[in-house]
Amino acid sequence: MADTFTFQPMLTCIGNKRKLIPHIHEIADQIKTRLQKPRLTIMDAFTGSGVVIRGLIDLCDRVYTNDLENYAHLMSRCFLETPSATAQSRIAHHIERMNQFAESGPYKLDGPISRLYAPQNTDDIKVGERCFYTRENALIIDTLRQYVADAVEPELVPYLLVPLLVKASIHTNTAGVFKGFYKDGEVGCFGGKARNALSRILKPIRVEMPVWTTQQLESVQCFCGDSNQVIRDLAPKDIDIIYLDPPYNQHPYGSNYFMLNVIIDNQEPVALSRVSGIPTNWNKSNYNSRKTAIAAMRDLLADSLAKAKYVVLSYNNEGIIEEADWVQIFEPYIVEKREIEYDTFKGSRNLQDRSDKVMEIMYIITAKLVVVP
Repeated sequence: MADTFTFQPMLTCIGNKRKLIPHIHEIADQIKTRLQKPRLTIMDAFTGSGVVIRGLIDLCDRVYTNDLENYAHLMSRCFLETPSATAQSRIAHHIERMNQFAESGPYKLDGPISRLYAPQNTDDIKVGERCFYTRENALIIDTLRQYVADAVEPELVPYLLVPLLVKASIHTNTAGVFKGFYKDGEVGCFGGKARNALSRILKPIRVEMPVWTTQQLESVQCFCGDSNQVIRDLAPKDIDIIYLDPPYNQHPYGSNYFMLNVIIDNQEPVALSRVSGIPTNWNKSNYNSRKTAIAAMRDLLADSLAKAKYVVLSYNNEGIIEEADWVQIFEPYIVEKREIEYDTFKGSRNLQDRSDKVMEIMYIITAKLVVVP
């Protein structure tokens, strides 16, 4: 695995599997041996930051990705659709120009991020001002986003927009999600009362050149939609492995990372929540509610195994689909179970009661052979 490609600067999001890449890679490599194939066709159906499919790229000849969120879709396009040498030269030029604007302006003063999500003065935050970014970084985000809109060739937009999204997810006054920002009492405060992580939060944003794989791929297809429907529309048995990493709790990615879609849209949302400014039209997933998750999962596995030889499903012991549910869901299939313990993310307030360790469960699933009498 090429670490500089797999672990390049990426979206910081809860549930990304960077620590589990060696385990997932080992499972996929074992499946490759079982299938006696030199390369695999793999789909990552809930791609998120894209770190899993990048970590598997050395095993692939064809790749499919999907995510409900536009920011994740653009991440896949940026990192997996390798541009030509000429295009890479243009991208490098734009990266240099963007960092020049970030360093010395002129800055866009009326963009949505500086208007809605940062104080007017970094050193004098007022009651009621949102405080996701320093004033300076908010101006940089708006300015670079406008540069992408005005100066970047349409076919190169993902390669310049994603580096900005990545840094906007890092240099933010949060512990990893955008449901709220650090405060001291009732007033926004960089790093909160304890002034945590100030070097990360206050660091001026600069964008970096994406890193692409040297692996020669036959094809890459990146979808943006509901995974159940996208998989249902694929050709039968065209895929070796579908990797599934669905949301496992009630905290939706659509609202947790709304800021990235606001940056993509580059305009003020029509309607927002009062405190955090979350747009009211964020995407809702069936996997965030127990009422819908079990039926959705049952359908997803049936559709996936109509299109793939293997499903590798990642879930954990805190999920809203419980052990007894899995027994029923898995009844039609052959299932191998692997358990991996790792440290829990506890950065945001609503996660403080989590255990220090969480058990990630990897299910390797195949269809049962039907014996015709």
